[in-house]
Amino acid sequence: MIKLSEIAEAGHFNKTHGIKGEISATLDIDIDPGEVKCLIVPVEGIFVPFFIDSWRPKTADTCLLLLDGIDSEVKAQQFVNKRFYILRSDIPEEEGDHEDEDGLYASDLIGYQVIDESLGHIGVIAEINDSTENVLFIINTDAGEEIFMPVADEYIVEIDNDNDTIVTNLPEGLINLNT
Repeated sequence: MIKLSEIAEAGHFNKTHGIKGEISATLDIDIDPGEVKCLIVPVEGIFVPFFIDSWRPKTADTCLLLLDGIDSEVKAQQFVNKRFYILRSDIPEEEGDHEDEDGLYASDLIGYQVIDESLGHIGVIAEINDSTENVLFIINTDAGEEIFMPVADEYIVEIDNDNDTIVTNLPEGLINLNT
């Protein structure tokens, strides 16, 4: 099953084009549709992959797509005005991406235990919120609360990949901002 942490929003479908299942799509990020493994569309709460049979540019930020198994205007109609996503692994790397010297991305740390030098065990990183300029770890505590922690080198003392733990040195009061 595809998880939200594995995908990134890439654009939205516009309207059908013709009678053979082609659909117009607007791209929100600079990708080549021919280079992605699949487009992922939420269907009844589940992220479903659809493979691209063919595509062609229409304007600077739109293209016409033909998806595998979608061979009529009626079938293509289900995608009209829906958002689509791509796998994060399909996003082309650019200089300045959020990769540290170990080659780790914030999303690689999902499932890691967070242990603060002063506060002790805080919880487990459940997901990453990268919808704002400041990327955040969403940490689930043992008490069932969610805590938001900035993904910032100055707060991370050590990352132990063997034990799936992160040791932090958080400023006083940061954890209390979220509760």
